[in-house]
Amino acid sequence: MDGMKISRRGLLVAAAAAALPMPRAATGRRFYAGSYTSSGGPGILLGTADPATGALTVQTGSAAIADPSWLALGPRSLYAISESNGTVSAVDPTTLAVRNTVPTGSGPAHVAVQPGGAFLFTSLYDGGATVTHPIATDGTVEAPTDTRRQGSGSHAHEVVADPTGRYLLAMDLGRDSVFVYTLGGNRLTLARQVPFPAGTGPRHLAFHPNAGYAYLAGENGNNVTVCSWRNGVLTPGQVLPAATVTPNYPGEIVTSSDGRFVYVSNRGANTVGVFTVGGDGATLTPLAAPPCGGDWPRNLALTPDGTWLYVANQNSGGITWLPVDATTGIPGAVAGHLTVPGAAQIVF
Repeated sequence: MDGMKISRRGLLVAAAAAALPMPRAATGRRFYAGSYTSSGGPGILLGTADPATGALTVQTGSAAIADPSWLALGPRSLYAISESNGTVSAVDPTTLAVRNTVPTGSGPAHVAVQPGGAFLFTSLYDGGATVTHPIATDGTVEAPTDTRRQGSGSHAHEVVADPTGRYLLAMDLGRDSVFVYTLGGNRLTLARQVPFPAGTGPRHLAFHPNAGYAYLAGENGNNVTVCSWRNGVLTPGQVLPAATVTPNYPGEIVTSSDGRFVYVSNRGANTVGVFTVGGDGATLTPLAAPPCGGDWPRNLALTPDGTWLYVANQNSGGITWLPVDATTGIPGAVAGHLTVPGAAQIVF
């Protein structure tokens, strides 16, 4: 959790972004960005990324949602949490008009859409729970049908569907655990709680494309854990430091679409940790840690073709983009920067 109270300056900046005109002919890959309005951010941005240069062009923005720090794209809507208001909203993916908003709980940190788009799930950092919301046929979000409390001291930080869509994995930073759920009807059923060493602080998780392994970023432990994944059973294995700098608080972790590389945002070191993948996903080897081009890299995103890496740098207020070498997987020097106060996330 990284948000603060809404500021008048944040609303003014956001209103200015919302007034940006739509270009006559948008080209490139569509992106969305979320930011903290309480830090002066513009709310949600919509634009395009040039596939040749990586450059981001903003088309429009919306400040209708306070602190929309995490976004998830579904088949019919874009979904955004409001950290400060404890809500989740369905947003028109073309105009950014808010379609509807419902309460989800205290301090949401993450939102994810079930494969197929029938449900969305939020993680309550303050409320210590994973929440299930049905999605209506028109793409609007419905009231929660299930709220799974994860125990005293819980800080639920992320929920991820496994590649089969049969299981949901909830990362709990406060409980040093990953909770594995199955979905039946409109409710979650706990399959198992997977403990990690005290002080790990599970934050985010990314699957290998072969679905047999997953990689967990430990925010408090400054580490990455390689886990095997078989029939709903997550088994921790190899543990590596995310960076040599401490405290570091790694934020995001992503896997390349070809499964050859894993990337971690190192918020203390202001670098992107690069790991090579071995053993068909079973091992990681540290490869490089180039500068991210900003301060406090909260989120990373790879373009689908893996040619560009984008970094949302929260404290320095911007999104940077770095070209990725197709052979080595190592990001090059920062190629550009888009000013976004309170930058929290970028999604394609």
